[in-house]
Amino acid sequence: MPTRRIVALILLLTFAPAARAQSSSAEIEQALKRAKAYLYSIQANGHWDLPQRAPPARPNARGEFILTEIQNSSQWGGISALATYALLAAGDSPQDAKLAAAIDFLKKAEINGTYALGVRLQVWNSMPAALRKQTLEFAKRDRDQLLLKNKRADDRTRPFFRYLPDETDSDHSASQFAVLGLWAADQCGAEVPTAFWKETETAWLKDQNAASGGWSYSNTFNRAMDITVSMTAAGVATLFITNDYLHGPASADCRGNAPHKAIDAGLAYLTAHAAEVFEMKSDFPFYTLYGIERIGLASGYKYLGPTDWYKQGAEALLASQAADGSWGSVADTCFAILFLVRGRAPLVLNKLEYALDAHGDKAKPANWNQRPRDAANLTRWMGRQFERDLRWQIVPLKGPAEDLHDAPILYLAGNQALAFTAEEEEKLRQFALQGGVILGNADCAGPLFATSFKKLGAKLFPPYEFRELPAAHLLFEQNYSRKNWRNPPQVQGLSNGARELMILLPTADPARFWQTGAIAGHEPAYEFLANLFLYATERRELRIKGEPWIIAPHPNLTPPKSLRLARLQHEGNWNPEPAGWPRLAAMLHNENQVELVIDTIKLGDGKLTAPAKEAAPGQGGYALAHLTTTGKFKLTDAQRAELIAYVASGGTLLVDAAGGDGDAAANLETELTSLTGNKPATLALDDPLYKNLGLPAADIAYRPYAMKRTLGQIKGPRLRAALINNRPAIYFSPEDLSTALVGQPIDGIFGYTPQSAAAICRAIVLTAAK
Repeated sequence: MPTRRIVALILLLTFAPAARAQSSSAEIEQALKRAKAYLYSIQANGHWDLPQRAPPARPNARGEFILTEIQNSSQWGGISALATYALLAAGDSPQDAKLAAAIDFLKKAEINGTYALGVRLQVWNSMPAALRKQTLEFAKRDRDQLLLKNKRADDRTRPFFRYLPDETDSDHSASQFAVLGLWAADQCGAEVPTAFWKETETAWLKDQNAASGGWSYSNTFNRAMDITVSMTAAGVATLFITNDYLHGPASADCRGNAPHKAIDAGLAYLTAHAAEVFEMKSDFPFYTLYGIERIGLASGYKYLGPTDWYKQGAEALLASQAADGSWGSVADTCFAILFLVRGRAPLVLNKLEYALDAHGDKAKPANWNQRPRDAANLTRWMGRQFERDLRWQIVPLKGPAEDLHDAPILYLAGNQALAFTAEEEEKLRQFALQGGVILGNADCAGPLFATSFKKLGAKLFPPYEFRELPAAHLLFEQNYSRKNWRNPPQVQGLSNGARELMILLPTADPARFWQTGAIAGHEPAYEFLANLFLYATERRELRIKGEPWIIAPHPNLTPPKSLRLARLQHEGNWNPEPAGWPRLAAMLHNENQVELVIDTIKLGDGKLTAPAKEAAPGQGGYALAHLTTTGKFKLTDAQRAELIAYVASGGTLLVDAAGGDGDAAANLETELTSLTGNKPATLALDDPLYKNLGLPAADIAYRPYAMKRTLGQIKGPRLRAALINNRPAIYFSPEDLSTALVGQPIDGIFGYTPQSAAAICRAIVLTAAK
């Protein structure tokens, strides 16, 4: 720290967070609710600062400043700006009375401190698009204060700042807030000259410590400063910003991964000092976490070395929150809110970090990151279009499989032939089977990548094959229409008959435009990916990062009941969603204490038998069988005979058209009618089956695609049944159940929502188990 060290005499606390389990989304949500309530509780006259600016702060005998004196004098207005920024980031409306009063204060306040101006610019950049034009004049005003008052004798803006823009010495802390503020101004439309970014990059690179890769508080004081985590985070974040402005267009070629030596060195320093950060032992720990959050989001990395930075930071913050909802001071509370909110924003995609399997030898490096800012620029554009805080991240294929599910899309880029280990292939397979979409982009239209990506799909998901997506495909009409694209991209997809598992862009290479930030004239490169994101999320409320949806059986539970389920194999598309029933089995295990044993039975071979009447539950034959398919379908005589014998002897048959496929629904209904002599009839809402739903039958809901197509706003199940010996022996759903059991929102499915499908199938299982 500098000679004039900022000492927060009454605010610095030492926190030693207790060990705890991973923070849940509900815990984080509650912490944010309490923190916001705290901020509003101490708001006075619409803001959080003194009524007027205090006299200039003076150093004590040791040349040290008191933090609160700095805040109340040169940085007056900054605390109100920081609180307003945090509340906007947390989702509060700028039109709410309390927040509107704070914004009005900031519009009128005569702020001139570097920190305060930088944060106030973040407020203007956080305003909804409808209000951006109104606040643009304020963004230009604050930009000009930072730039014009920091001019040198040669009329160029100095790249480093101090507490006030016109001071002659400088420090990296104030400078990073100026950079962040000017970046926000540029995002608002208050352009910042390219020359400033060039000066800034040159200056920060010069001040980086060559030995450690870190930065100190300042290189202008009369003694050497210690390298610190907080200032290194400031340096790395600054270089990410300048790199985007200055070097994006130069790195769209396919020349291998594009390293940035200075950024990589800074990240290595932060990785080596991660414990200092997450054990809250660094100087100004909340300010430091705010810096870590910024570089985590800028870099996209989920991990700093082996450390999941958001998970560890969230756990430290939840363990240290005070009873009143604060983290000690207004500033630290705001930094904590910003970390928790921004770090868990919904993810558009995971970019996969992978290597090439060398079949027993050491894996070879892969060109997975030739366009290091492709996903960042795409996501930023998408966030502006949808007025949502959207993010992306990088996940290593060698990491935990569940990491892949942080986002609905897994993005693979490169120009080499893909080669994965069997374990890695299984991770990719499970990701798609459990509801995700794998996106491949052939950088520079590389044929080796495109060919190997298609071979990978054929290996992971037989018997499905890639085909050209037809012009009428839903992916060309989600939000942006193919009809408006001058040069529609070539898109190939691999579907299981109900949904797309893999998407390949073999020749269009939209990532080159994402990398450079070129939008005009290249709109399809962005709009198709926006359509894919809407498809993969069903246009619904997005899952926040870290919100679990994969369900596993609780290892400490031993259910007292069991039931055997037969998945019926036939010549058609009998198993489009192999992950659906295992997910429901985990739910039954955890919530109903019923063990569902799932077997595959080839229909027509005579092995489908119902349990004998005297057999204990779960013993003998199969109490329940499931038949599904997509496309055209017809049973053989042997298969019909086996099904008739099965239901006649007490078995229960569940049949659905996977994806709500129209051909499958019609063919299945014909087959079931031939089995019983009558069409399956719709069950009444008071049918005994629905008592096992776990929710009112009227609350059973359908996917948006189904309601838009034909169902309108209908509520309640439309399950049909056929009676055998006066009991419902066959349940038939023309609407999809199979894909919904996977649990993931996906568009283009004519059927029930995942929650409703699980409720219906659970009710059938529990009824069959009696």
